[in-house]
Amino acid sequence: MSNTRQPDVSQFSIQLPQRTLTTAGNGDEEYAYSLGIQAYIYGFPWIYNTQLRWLWASEAGQKFSIKFGLPDLYAPINTFHHSRVLANPNAQTGGSPNTDTLYSTAWLEIGGDPIVISVPAVTDRYFVIEMVCMDADNFAYVGCYATGTKAGNFLIARPHWNGTPPDEVLDILPRSRTDTVFLLGRTGVNNSSDADLAIANAIQDQYILTPLSDWPGPPTPWAKPVMVPYGADYNHTVGAWKTMNEAMTQNPPGLPPGINQQQMLKLFATIGIGPNQDVAQQSDGRRLGLQRAAKEGLELLKKLSKGRGKVVNGWNYPPLDIGRAGQNSDFITRGALQSLSGICANDPEEAVYINAHVDSDGKTLNGDNAYSLTFAADNFPSFNASMHGFWSVTLYDSTYNLVSGSENYSVNGYYPEFQTKDAQGGLTIVIQSTDSGNLPAGSYWLQAPTKSDTNRDNSFFLILRVYVPLPEISYTQSWEPPRIVKMNSNA
Repeated sequence: MSNTRQPDVSQFSIQLPQRTLTTAGNGDEEYAYSLGIQAYIYGFPWIYNTQLRWLWASEAGQKFSIKFGLPDLYAPINTFHHSRVLANPNAQTGGSPNTDTLYSTAWLEIGGDPIVISVPAVTDRYFVIEMVCMDADNFAYVGCYATGTKAGNFLIARPHWNGTPPDEVLDILPRSRTDTVFLLGRTGVNNSSDADLAIANAIQDQYILTPLSDWPGPPTPWAKPVMVPYGADYNHTVGAWKTMNEAMTQNPPGLPPGINQQQMLKLFATIGIGPNQDVAQQSDGRRLGLQRAAKEGLELLKKLSKGRGKVVNGWNYPPLDIGRAGQNSDFITRGALQSLSGICANDPEEAVYINAHVDSDGKTLNGDNAYSLTFAADNFPSFNASMHGFWSVTLYDSTYNLVSGSENYSVNGYYPEFQTKDAQGGLTIVIQSTDSGNLPAGSYWLQAPTKSDTNRDNSFFLILRVYVPLPEISYTQSWEPPRIVKMNSNA
């Protein structure tokens, strides 16, 4: 998941009737269309997260996923789903998944009762559990960087909860802004052995979620139904607004401790968008404008999801407010990068993902050419090693997948097999579609895609991930990734 990219369900729409609308020609359509574009960008996380919660936390959603070949990440509300193996080319599900950590996902409902999350002591590897509101902005973390390596029990609660937890439960996390919470856990795998994978799996098994009213006993299963979205994707122009409105009614935006957004919500309410609003009560003209806005708003988000942020040597740094963009009134970054491109995104202090689609000449990377990427001895990515930070470079094809059939798709700076450096203390990554044979010490191969009868596009891109980065990467963005230099042609 790059940050964590969601499955593409756009081809599996549950259709709703869309009747032919007529406009009275009084400007209603254009007003609703122009304001609707802004409302769609603002409210997109409520559409998408509602769909994903249904797919991943309801039995009906699980059946839908299995039927249409989507990732089966089912786990009931307030329980974890754990991915037991690292992402690899055998799973062509898209999303630019990292190959460094095991994912654990959970959807929580904390409106009636806080949740206690328990984690074990993790002293030998990177781990983090990211906590995200329904608006796709982070609000808290548990992990090496945020809370340390000791075992602990941490309270996850809504803002107005003011009870007193038991002594063994730490009430130190910031409050969630919404009753619905998404958790994304990442557990590091230190090498490619089955033994270390088993250790990481055992750590995952010790991530426990317990309603506070059940603590410390076994959790009571969640019994309430999960909201069913109006359509299983974000392409249905009627279902999108209906889903957004109902989801915002359940999880209103702009509540403390977040920034106040009430004036914006009052403006959107003039076209029937927001908490307790009903699009059906709008005029035909306004509904026609909203249908256009839903379609074109989605296309705009797709365009805005690429090429944002600072560019250095052909690499794109993410915007500095990534992870909490909405709390900085940057709703474009929130909708396009955090939600559409990834459900959520890490705060820069936790991890930074830098991506490259072009070489040092500005030309699109493709498997017809061979490239080199050299980290000089004094220019490796900087990270906090005491908190188990590390870096990696991973190659993806144009479908956001690891190259099918490849065994050389990632270089992980933590792994033993990538510790040998060249005579100057540097490291070179050679990127090409074929193996050139024995590379000199300190050089490693990443396999680029080739053209075939079924794949006419052999373009690719790289993601350089830095976990627990130092300020020159997380804050000032002054560290310069090395250029990707074209060497020759594979043809």
